Amino acid sequence: MEARRTMRSIQERLRFLEVYAAIATLILGVLIVVGFAKPKQTFEEIDVERLNVVDKDGQLRLVIANSDRMPDPIVNGKAFKTQRPPGILFYNGLGDEDGGLVFGAVATKDKYGAYGGLSFDQYKQSQIVALTYNDHSGSRQAGLTVWDRPEIPISDLIARREAIDKMREGPEKALARKQLQEEDSSPTRVFIGRDKDKDATVTLFDAKGKARINMMVNATGEARIDFLDENGKVTSSLPHAKPPQ
Repeated sequence: MEARRTMRSIQERLRFLEVYAAIATLILGVLIVVGFAKPKQTFEEIDVERLNVVDKDGQLRLVIANSDRMPDPIVNGKAFKTQRPPGILFYNGLGDEDGGLVFGAVATKDKYGAYGGLSFDQYKQSQIVALTYNDHSGSRQAGLTVWDRPEIPISDLIARREAIDKMREGPEKALARKQLQEEDSSPTRVFIGRDKDKDATVTLFDAKGKARINMMVNATGEARIDFLDENGKVTSSLPHAKPPQ
């Protein structure tokens, strides 16, 4: 009799475990179905220090972050250490940073500094076009700027600069620095905006970054076009400058 009772007890426990396993499997299946059926969720408010937008393969495409969580610049798969303000960074699908949006301000009792910018980078290089605002306690400039950038990837230029820094001081190091500076030249070519003198200007620069044509309407409403030589001297103007009395 005792053996029968023991066997019956074991069978009852087994049946309980079978029912429990079936119920657990059913609940898990329901959760999986619900999870896949409703992948979209709505939040009224969310606090986050960094948000990554990625492709299905995990490739980074966009980052929104505070200054502490902003990633370092990446070109050719290599990251470069730097301090960055909060903002949004764009990535080109190959893993390289492709531009971004930054903004911020600092202030003391009687002074302040404020800035904002939306920029886009040349392929494997730095920014080539940007819409910027810079303000130093009322001395402000805002506008669109276009630069020339080298065809050499910025990662190669940085690697060369690091190698030159390790060279022994002397003529060879000085020559290497000069050559790198020439190859790393990034002159401004176009500026359209409002300058620190409150003039609305369109300035065109040559390949060396020297202003050659300046179209301007100043704060008093005077309009003028100046043509300049490579030394910055005005060679002619429209309307023609009045001869001195």
